[in-house]
Amino acid sequence: MTAEEINPQAQIEWGENQTPYSAQFDDFYYSTDSGLAEADYIFLQHNRIAERFSEIASTAQKSARLGVFCIAETGFGTGLNFLTTLLSWQKMAQVQSAQNLHFISFEKYPLSVEDLRQAHAAFPELSELSEQLINSYPLRLPGWHDVWLFDGRVRLTLWFGDVLKGLPEFNLKVDAWYLDGFTPSRNPDMWQPELYKQMARLSHTETTFATFTAAGHVRRGLEEAGFEVEKDTGFGQKRELCFGKLLHERSYSPKWPWFSRVSPLQKEASNLSVCVIGAGLSGASVAYQLASMGMNVTVLDAQPEPDWGHPSHNAEQASANLAGAVHPLVTADWNLRSEFYLKGFETTLKWLQPWLDSGEIEGSLEGLMQLAVDKTQLQRLQDAFKRVALPEDFVEWCNAEQASEKLGVKTDYAGAFFPKGGWIEPQSVVKKCLSHENITVHWQHSVEQLIQDEALSSSSLSPTWQILTDKQAFNADAVVLCTGAISDDLNASFGLPIRPVKGQVSHFTAEDGVELSPMAVTHKGYTCPCRLQQDKLTGKWIVGVTGATFEAPDRSFDMSEASHEENIAQLTEALQISPRESLNLAQGKIGFRPTTPDHLPIVGAIADSAWAKEVYYSQSHTHAVFRYPAQKYQTGLFVSNGHGARGLMSVFLAAEMIAADIQGSTQVLPMFLADACHPERFRMRFWRSAKSHSKKQG
Repeated sequence: MTAEEINPQAQIEWGENQTPYSAQFDDFYYSTDSGLAEADYIFLQHNRIAERFSEIASTAQKSARLGVFCIAETGFGTGLNFLTTLLSWQKMAQVQSAQNLHFISFEKYPLSVEDLRQAHAAFPELSELSEQLINSYPLRLPGWHDVWLFDGRVRLTLWFGDVLKGLPEFNLKVDAWYLDGFTPSRNPDMWQPELYKQMARLSHTETTFATFTAAGHVRRGLEEAGFEVEKDTGFGQKRELCFGKLLHERSYSPKWPWFSRVSPLQKEASNLSVCVIGAGLSGASVAYQLASMGMNVTVLDAQPEPDWGHPSHNAEQASANLAGAVHPLVTADWNLRSEFYLKGFETTLKWLQPWLDSGEIEGSLEGLMQLAVDKTQLQRLQDAFKRVALPEDFVEWCNAEQASEKLGVKTDYAGAFFPKGGWIEPQSVVKKCLSHENITVHWQHSVEQLIQDEALSSSSLSPTWQILTDKQAFNADAVVLCTGAISDDLNASFGLPIRPVKGQVSHFTAEDGVELSPMAVTHKGYTCPCRLQQDKLTGKWIVGVTGATFEAPDRSFDMSEASHEENIAQLTEALQISPRESLNLAQGKIGFRPTTPDHLPIVGAIADSAWAKEVYYSQSHTHAVFRYPAQKYQTGLFVSNGHGARGLMSVFLAAEMIAADIQGSTQVLPMFLADACHPERFRMRFWRSAKSHSKKQG
């Protein structure tokens, strides 16, 4: 595929009154007379947006719990419809309580920030809202992006890509539709029966729609999908528009029933108790997300409490490396893993940048250089730059001279510079997360058994899980397994294919005389500066780290000189620096990465294995998909594990995924990415494979 096919960009010209004009569709984005009045008349008035905001606000004042009003739009364009809607919502929110707003929009050809700013300049009444949007505008890369405004009260979900490919990835209910996106005669690929079918699938009986066009095939398509359609006078030179509502809500079978979403727990957040097993990055981030929503969280960890702020040499100490690299994954074809880790990278920045700015965690997100130190890496990166049209605010190609200048250290290799990448001290993040007032941590508590009480499970007022440790028992409504790589028994008991992969990092001290780059750099491994800190065993001051080896299937906790030499060799091949020939064996750390067979984490609700065996795995896999029932889950049991070497780019996204499942709130990423992380995916793939079928025949 070409760059235009993978990541198309808007081609903008400027017409009368500086109105943006699309070269792709040979049409203006909005009326040359008044785009703001057009948006208000067509979409807000004919969906009764201000009136519905007012009605909902009045109802919300009587309830302690506010819901979410969801609007979906085809064609984000300049964002004018969104900003007009946001202005209406803001006026309501200023005078009384209002529901949160979730605005979903699809855009095949996203505009640049510069084009957005120029378009918005014509509407001074939107200047403050425009600035907020532009400051948070996502990277122009394919897929799902979230923008949060007004302290999280407003969520803008942008899908950069084909709307007909994006809509099937949503599993929610929309309250109002804005059918925009250029006239049907100039954009026929969008105005298809599949669009109206997806609209109906995502609508309820109170859902409304409005559109600028009254074309006959559009009206008929909407009616065939179940919408009541009315006509009204169009805006400006348009003779007619149409609007209406869904008449009858229909039931739709999930695309993959075995990956259907778990039912939420039937309690308010403040009444929910959750036990998180594991106090590493994955456990701490899940605990923090749930605690921030008002839940009461207990964290259990088998290890002693870390000596916060001091280097650890304990191989089992979770997330205790002094520094970890933060950067997205770039592939030549922008595949599923690229999309997942882009979403994870954006979520990581959302979590960590405010904590860095306030000095609550250690690290720097001011750039990372990925050096192409072999032909394979070089080819992959060069292909990505050619085929994906990567924006410069995401990544910049550097030749060896440019890379050396940015790094402040000589290198003979070209590479990719990620301006928003960097390094983070994981332990400082764990400490920050676990310090939340709604979290209680019990160190040196080894979990021996989980018991689900069926009698209690039927009651929404009682805990459903009993967690037995070597010291005491705990009760909780929900349990989240964040056990990492070395809890073999617990992982195996729930069928989690976690494979521990040993890695050794090497520490550099001031005495080693190594002039490291102040910037994080990846090569065959990674090298990062770190917070200046004293090693308790050697008394030396550590200034940086490099690593890490991959030593599967070795399960020993011992550091080796050979691994130090491997780390040094990788570093000196990538950068022209001269460390000592060997390092003290105490200058480093052993860790175990929790990896999975497909190199994606395991995140979500855990299925009822006995039920799944009877309903799926003991049956033929050849039936039509709709004949299989939806997945059954163990109530209140979740997992976040298998984050491997990219945990800093996935644990925070995983925390938000689990929180959304527990509460039943709107999904945080497209269904195909959630399915790719589903805990049941490995058994499901085997069942549906020819290998599984032939094994049964034998």
